[in-house]
Amino acid sequence: MADAPQIRSNAAELLRKFDRLPAALQTAVERGMKRGLLLSEEEVRKGADLNFSGSRSGLLSRLTSVVHASHTGAVSIEGRIGFRKTAGYPYEYAQEFGADAKPGKAMVVPISDQAKFLSERGEGPRDFPGELFRPPNTRVLATRQGPYRLQIHYVLFKHLKPRLHFRDSVEASMDDVAKEMVKEFAGEMVKE
Repeated sequence: MADAPQIRSNAAELLRKFDRLPAALQTAVERGMKRGLLLSEEEVRKGADLNFSGSRSGLLSRLTSVVHASHTGAVSIEGRIGFRKTAGYPYEYAQEFGADAKPGKAMVVPISDQAKFLSERGEGPRDFPGELFRPPNTRVLATRQGPYRLQIHYVLFKHLKPRLHFRDSVEASMDDVAKEMVKEFAGEMVKE
């Protein structure tokens, strides 16, 4: 797996300067970082080769950013963007880097509400309460809903292409984060 994106800066010097700022200016910088990270979230949504609908809408709902500023002791500010942790398979990694099923195996994507519920609990097709089967010439797992009707619960995949582009989108939006911080700082300086 690739390393996390790193933004290089003179962080120690910047934090020393941030520590000496009046509280109102520190809060302005914090507001700017929050707004900038929200813009980064939007860039991730736009930069993905995904249609965030159906089962992938859950991936989008886990995208989050947070800014934490400590105003006690040594003043610091930290911003993060990423996906909230979920049980089971790390779906966002497969979307970012691609994935291949083990030889002779397949990856499953839950489709039905019942399968999604089990997936949220970290359970998969083996834990499914009904009898799943694979209809001939298909890539799905289903249950029978009568003699002529099937309920599809899972779709089977051998390979997923990388298509989220999270890292590239976040790195491309770092200038926007900095601009939002500077804009808020400048706006607060005008007030003073």
